[in-house]
Amino acid sequence: MNVRFPAASAIALRVTIAAVFLWHGVPKATDWSFAADKFVGWGLPGWLGVVIGIVETVAAPLLLVGPLRRPAAIVLLAIIVGALATVQIPGGITAGLERDLLVTAGLLVVLAGSARDTAGSQD
Repeated sequence: MNVRFPAASAIALRVTIAAVFLWHGVPKATDWSFAADKFVGWGLPGWLGVVIGIVETVAAPLLLVGPLRRPAAIVLLAIIVGALATVQIPGGITAGLERDLLVTAGLLVVLAGSARDTAGSQD
């Protein structure tokens, strides 16, 4: 088995997920009124938008750092599951639903790979 391809694909997955969270997190982390208005529009507390934006912006690059990859993935998974439960699923089939489902699946793959790496498996 060629071990370079799985390693490269895992890195590509983490980079892509990090980019998605940065794309959505940086505007919330830097424009607090935008974040608050967006979250209030979804029926959530405005301050939560700012907090989520900051956490996304900090955790996303940590997906690329070995020992911090797993905790970052867990935090980001909690955020994306929260988005699915409070915004995407109640809103019906929307443009963001498929993205959030794919990001959820990708984070589960990252976590599975992190667990395997931690266990020292040599697959």
